[in-house]
Amino acid sequence: MGGKIIRGSIVVLSAFVALTAIPSAFLVVPALPAEWLRSGPFTDYTIPAIALGAVGVIAAITAVAIVSVPRLGALAAIGTGIAMAAFEVVEVFIVGFALTLYPDMVQSWLQPIYFAIGLAIAALGLALYREGEPRLTLAA
Repeated sequence: MGGKIIRGSIVVLSAFVALTAIPSAFLVVPALPAEWLRSGPFTDYTIPAIALGAVGVIAAITAVAIVSVPRLGALAAIGTGIAMAAFEVVEVFIVGFALTLYPDMVQSWLQPIYFAIGLAIAALGLALYREGEPRLTLAA
C-alpha cells in the first residue's frame, strides 16, 4: 500500500475519532446511566470522560502530525490506535459488551466499530513506520 494512501487513511480515521470522541467526552459520556457503573471502579463518569477526551485529542494530534511529520505521525497513529482499542476494551469490562446487552440498539455496534477503527489506525501507523520514509531527523 502506498505511503500517500496510508497517510490519507490515518488522517481520515484519526480525524473521525477526534471529531466524535472529543464532543462525546463532554456531551454523551456524562449523560450515560449511572447504573452502568455499578460493577466497575468508577462512581461517576468523570474519569471515563477524561479518558475519551484524551483519546480524541491524541487522535487530533495524529491527524496533524501525519501530514506535517509523517514518521512521527506514524508513531502517533500507533499510540492513537492502541489508546482507542484499549478504551473500548476497558469500557466492555466496566459496562459490559453492548451487542449482547442491548442487541436491538444501533448504538450497541459502537464498541466493536471503534475497537476496529483503533486497530486499523495502529496497523496503518505501523505499516507507515515500517515503510521508513521519510526518516525523522532532528538536524536541518
